[in-house]
Amino acid sequence: MAEKDQQVYPMPQAKHDEEAAMEQSKELRHKKRMKCLAYVVAFAVFQTGIILLFTLTVMKIRTPKFRVRSATFETFDVVTTPTSFNIKMNAELGVKNTNFGHYKFDNSTITFFYKGTLVGSTVVSKARARARSTKKFNIVVDLISTNLPNTSDLENDINSGFLPLSSESTLRGKVELFKVYPMPQANGPTKHDEEAATVQSEELRRKKRMKYLAYGVAFVVFQTGIILIFALTVMKIKTPKFRFRSATFENFDVVAASPSFNIKMNAEVGVKNTNFGHYKFDNSTITFFYKGTPVGSAIVPNGRARARSTKKFNIVVDLISTSLPSTSELGNDIGSGVLLLSSQSTLRGKVELFKVMKKKKSTQMDCSMTINLGDRTIEDLKCK
Repeated sequence: MAEKDQQVYPMPQAKHDEEAAMEQSKELRHKKRMKCLAYVVAFAVFQTGIILLFTLTVMKIRTPKFRVRSATFETFDVVTTPTSFNIKMNAELGVKNTNFGHYKFDNSTITFFYKGTLVGSTVVSKARARARSTKKFNIVVDLISTNLPNTSDLENDINSGFLPLSSESTLRGKVELFKVYPMPQANGPTKHDEEAATVQSEELRRKKRMKYLAYGVAFVVFQTGIILIFALTVMKIKTPKFRFRSATFENFDVVAASPSFNIKMNAEVGVKNTNFGHYKFDNSTITFFYKGTPVGSAIVPNGRARARSTKKFNIVVDLISTSLPSTSELGNDIGSGVLLLSSQSTLRGKVELFKVMKKKKSTQMDCSMTINLGDRTIEDLKCK
């Protein structure tokens, strides 16, 4: 009876494995949901930024600038006694439109003054300044001093050789974004005023709908262009470049008689990451060869190359010729004062965009170099 009380019934192994699998499945589903949520949030933030950028640039309407640019003179009659002037001026004006739509302006008048008194005016004809451009045109104006009071100011200015003038004008018009072509007008008069008002109201509603449709189409095209640019630049993941950059030497033991070498090299290598996300790479090994035979190797520790930057780090490697076969090539190279080496390595890692998207990328190092035994420097460094 005592033995029966002490008996322990173990939990079935199958049930334990099933619970563990269910927990793992729940964890994977949770990670997947979080990943999808992160994608949605990132897209919403991106869309909000694009809409804000669109509103603050394309949709923001600025006041065009109306300026006198330059002038030449056809008739130039200035008299000191009695003081007067009669000048025919050919002036170039400019309407600078920095908006993303055309600026249509009506007829206007530009007036010229001498110290507050009108001395000439001319008409500015209606025209259109294209989007993000300057509309230039010429006017001809007669500047005559007949309206000036009898004061000594004009005499003093003429004697000094300078005639101060000012110009004023107001240009009225409309900036037109995303041109909407108007619907054709109905031909012929209507029978009743009520029918005419109804037709006009329908026409205005059609124009308004067309205008909103044009805004929507323009926005969709703009969004598509921005998304396409984003996909081809930011979201395009490129393979990082793993390169041998430079080297210095601590021990440099080269024997021509044997022939042999024992060199301790301190090399700088770099991982160039042109992506918009970090590149995290694992441990790797760089192997150095003399004409296809390994003469040394070094460990590359794991690390991270930041977005659009180059990660530089140093490695120390012992280059020893003990594993080389007995041939005359090494003796000839040492005798010529150069040592031909190559380096190879494979770096494996992941490019991480927005801390959500991860893509595996492997990069190869395949470099050749020449050690100048006389100067103890690296020459002819080439990497594929």
